Amino acid sequence: MASITTFSRLEPDPHRPDVSAGAAAPVQDPMWLLARQWQLGEFAGHDGGTPVLARWRGVAARPTRFVAGPIPPDTPMQAPRFDAMAAPLETLLERASAPLPSTADSVEGLRLAVDTGRLFLRVLARQSTSRDYGPDVVRAFAVPEVAPDALATLDPATAGYARLHAGRSLDGRRLRGELSARDLLRLDVEIAQGDRAELRAAGADWLRLVAGLFADADPGAASWQPARFEHTASFAGRLSAEPTGETTLTAHRYDSDTLDWYELDVNGEVNLGTTAAEAGQAVTRTVMPSPVTAPGLPARRFWELEDGRLNLAALRPAETDLGQLLLIETLSGFGNDWFVIGVELPVGHLVSATSLVVTDTFGARTLLRPHGDHRLGTTVRWGLFQHAMPFDRDEPEGVPITNLLYLAPRLTQPVVGPVVEQVVLARDEQANLGWAVEQLRESPLQVGVELSAARPPEPPGDPDVAPDYHLAQAPPPHWIPLLPVRVDGTEQVALARGSVLDLSGGRRVVSSVTALLGGGPDGALLIPEEEVPSGGLVVQRTYQSARWVDGSLHVWAAHRTRVSTGLPPSGVRYDFLVE
Repeated sequence: MASITTFSRLEPDPHRPDVSAGAAAPVQDPMWLLARQWQLGEFAGHDGGTPVLARWRGVAARPTRFVAGPIPPDTPMQAPRFDAMAAPLETLLERASAPLPSTADSVEGLRLAVDTGRLFLRVLARQSTSRDYGPDVVRAFAVPEVAPDALATLDPATAGYARLHAGRSLDGRRLRGELSARDLLRLDVEIAQGDRAELRAAGADWLRLVAGLFADADPGAASWQPARFEHTASFAGRLSAEPTGETTLTAHRYDSDTLDWYELDVNGEVNLGTTAAEAGQAVTRTVMPSPVTAPGLPARRFWELEDGRLNLAALRPAETDLGQLLLIETLSGFGNDWFVIGVELPVGHLVSATSLVVTDTFGARTLLRPHGDHRLGTTVRWGLFQHAMPFDRDEPEGVPITNLLYLAPRLTQPVVGPVVEQVVLARDEQANLGWAVEQLRESPLQVGVELSAARPPEPPGDPDVAPDYHLAQAPPPHWIPLLPVRVDGTEQVALARGSVLDLSGGRRVVSSVTALLGGGPDGALLIPEEEVPSGGLVVQRTYQSARWVDGSLHVWAAHRTRVSTGLPPSGVRYDFLVE
């Protein structure tokens, strides 16, 4: 039997096209609403005025002293001055070496030597001289020939590059060493008297360009600590002219790729020698407070729809989840009572607040003291996002330092080159020792060369003779054993470079070929045991570049550490027979 389904739709039929009455949402009985507010106690509120103006006062001081490396406690010193805004903070803490050496005793820095030599020829060509001195400079400071035995130890790309440019290209390393001792180059030909000023200007311009391009680390004061695979540096600024006005910040264990204020601790055990003339300046900011907004809060406008990404009513925190309970209570009960004051601060300065005066809609002014002010009493208060001052090894958190902020002049995202050196540190539970495995080595062309990890094959045995007994098996190449030792008779345990047994039965120390292992070719290394986690550690070396706020280009060599994803087994065996 056929059926017919019908639908009816109700549509509004307004008497007037004007929507002003609905948009106004008038209240028909305001006295009833006022009575309900009186019954619920909403008229008993205090400080009901809304803040409309805020005046913040503080002190901002730029750090003026910098020291790379660890500083012993209770050490007063006169640290050298530095400009905190001349370069990114990463270049000061992370620079690990000098990319361009000042000598040509080895093939290190060969590619940069050729590139900077070409740069000098271009700078010299811009000078107005009576003749072209470029060929004379190349003959006097050409790339030297590399001995055949030294060429045999190089990778094929570097060896070919050295043979190609030897005697043909200008060596920037030799040129830099010459100009660092004198302002005029010594050539095999006589330089005309009218051309001496132009050659001096070319040398000075070239040195300035090279110095501005590379961020060289001082070999005697490097922030990179090779035994712990982390950076350590300190810098100080003076907030006031008082004797106790100096504040020293120290990066004790910086090993990541993000440098910000939380990597720095207040160091109260050293004094870097700032003077009263370096004290900070007063800063005043007048701003309009704005209400705090967050997803899930009630909308402030009548026709505005709330953000549905967060439903506070749907949260079901546990009884011990105090953080979520405080969040729900704050947003739902007092969400419209919070205001934020945005204060623009100078970058690269230590900032300390002095006062905050808030003016509300009734004209009343309220003075707020900064957190930790001595006039507020000695009540213990908890806080977040504060610097700390460590004072005991058993309490690494240290004492929280209130009313201090360092707005670090850091980079958002530098340009990071490929990995040129890589070392993996891991533990071998079966062999009961640690390993430092060198996987990549930096070549003189500033590229990473992969090191072989293949063990030589075992010699075939003779079936007519008895099996050979071997006490141990040689590890793969570039695998450096690390053995636990006591440090200077103390209870501290460190991992030292060990030796392996040759097939002849003699001991052989495995030498390092990378610059990351700072113990040298035959050094002990002495890596603290806690620096090698059970999961392993990867230490890498890369070149980075960035543009700073003034447009200057900075290039530096940096080290990075990260947790290892795993290490293949060494395959080392003990007490085995070869048939």
